[in-house]
Amino acid sequence: MKRIKILLIVFIVGIYACRPKPLEIDIQAAPPKLVVASQIVPETVLGVIVTRSFTALQHEIYNEGSKSVSQEFTNNIIVQNAFVTVKYAGITDTLFAVDTIPGLYVSAKTLQIPYQEYELNVYDPVLNESVSAKSSMLPAVKFDTVYPIVKGAKEINLKFSFKDFEGQNWYLLNVYKANNNSNIANLDVNSIPFSTGKNQLIQTQLINDVVYNTKNIDIELQLKDVTSADTIGVTIANISEGYYTFLQAQSKIDGIISQFFREPVNTPTNVQNGYGYFSAYDPDVKIIDIGKY
Repeated sequence: MKRIKILLIVFIVGIYACRPKPLEIDIQAAPPKLVVASQIVPETVLGVIVTRSFTALQHEIYNEGSKSVSQEFTNNIIVQNAFVTVKYAGITDTLFAVDTIPGLYVSAKTLQIPYQEYELNVYDPVLNESVSAKSSMLPAVKFDTVYPIVKGAKEINLKFSFKDFEGQNWYLLNVYKANNNSNIANLDVNSIPFSTGKNQLIQTQLINDVVYNTKNIDIELQLKDVTSADTIGVTIANISEGYYTFLQAQSKIDGIISQFFREPVNTPTNVQNGYGYFSAYDPDVKIIDIGKY
């Protein structure tokens, strides 16, 4: 027994003696690149958010002792003086900056044309870098039906249906409601999003029609953070497989801005020399006053 104990001690000491010494690794931060994201409000606005990529090795992202994003970090990644254009059908639209939301550029005149290719170009004078991306607008999908099922004051389901296009398709459902910090009683979907602070993206559902063996897709979805007193906006859009894959790769979809308050990872992109995704799509919008159901 004594011999076994000695052998065990020798074995343990030998293991620790063979443990390699810690290596000092100098991790070089990746150079910053432009990051873009886009969103379209039907017949109203094309919005593009422009930020710079970052690494957690270089930046303190949150305020000390808080989960809120620090103002210093926001100032470092937001691109406020970019030159942003969208080209399509022989037209070039120059997007203008929204003063209340730095980094947001919008156009209220960009036409939404099915099957048309759209080319986004962004130039950042600070980095002296340009990025570009192309996206073709798919035909718009329309709701056949969409209505809430009220099971309780805080238990609301959304029932909706639409006709699936021929072949394999991918769809994006978004649910919005008035921002909690706003005194606005009703959702204002037709206002410029982001700039007014009235609209808040609260839920996203990605839909792959392979899951449904039918021409008419019928879905019931449990809504989050919605009460029977809320007015909500619901949008559905026919999107590309690339954009579907990009959104699916995001660990959490919290809205167009918060997507880029995270360190860039190896997610799909259609942006040349940058990150993010430019998607041209034509969503159908329905406004629902849940209190009427």
